Amino acid sequence: MYNLLVRRYVPNDSWDDSNVFTLERERIFEYTNERISFKYREDLQSLKDLPCLFSYEEFKGTGRVGRIDAVTDNGPSVDVVYRLYTCFPAFPIYNKQTYRLFGCHDVLECYRTHWAVKNGDLFDIVDELKRKGRAYTGVEVSDEVMNRIWGPMSRTHYRVFLSHSARDKSRTAEIAGELKELGHRTFVAHDDIQATREWRDEIVHALNTMTHFVGLVTDDFHSRVWTDQEVGYAFCREDVKRIFVILSEVNPEGLALFEQAITPAEPNVAQHIHNVMIENQ
Repeated sequence: MYNLLVRRYVPNDSWDDSNVFTLERERIFEYTNERISFKYREDLQSLKDLPCLFSYEEFKGTGRVGRIDAVTDNGPSVDVVYRLYTCFPAFPIYNKQTYRLFGCHDVLECYRTHWAVKNGDLFDIVDELKRKGRAYTGVEVSDEVMNRIWGPMSRTHYRVFLSHSARDKSRTAEIAGELKELGHRTFVAHDDIQATREWRDEIVHALNTMTHFVGLVTDDFHSRVWTDQEVGYAFCREDVKRIFVILSEVNPEGLALFEQAITPAEPNVAQHIHNVMIENQ
């Protein structure tokens, strides 16, 4: 079980700005299973043993994970002293579907300040959001954007961002096609960005939601501003698997040196990438 604290979103007054939150006592245990509320109603202090999700009304702001350190009962209200876990960065709760993952099935829950206690493992739910690429990025990515970039997904699909020099777009497209045949979803900027879309935004969305980053290192890979920026972005996401593939006489440089590069034989580049991903899943 875990605590769920929902508050009204006010700019410059967020969960991060203080460690004390005052709540009307009558709003405790709203949208909480009757059995759970009966168990804890006379012993609010026991709720400190449960982790806590801190969120906002109307899908605004970002969710945070933390714990409650103290509860002071002031009669008509309570003061909740809390801390946010820095090891769990903020993540978007951007629609009703996301709230449902956290056990919120009544739409009114999303529009009312309250303190609920929910069944389920909070850390497992956050990990699931992370697996889907929708957490830890600070960017809201809707279902429509996910489908546009990656297409229909299943739990078995990897989302592979192929970073490449523009001169190698034909070769990259071939590798992407072969990876798709092996059951993966791929993003290749020159092929997958619609002409009507802002290309920089689409690249950022793909970087925020990828599960694997593949750098196709050719002669001018490191001479391009975008490829080096994409490499840096990939290293900022600890949950992303990074693979650098040497396709020329040039070796990886900079941050890419921290990863063991592979040198697959043509024409089995995609198969080799696939094997590495499976071995390290």
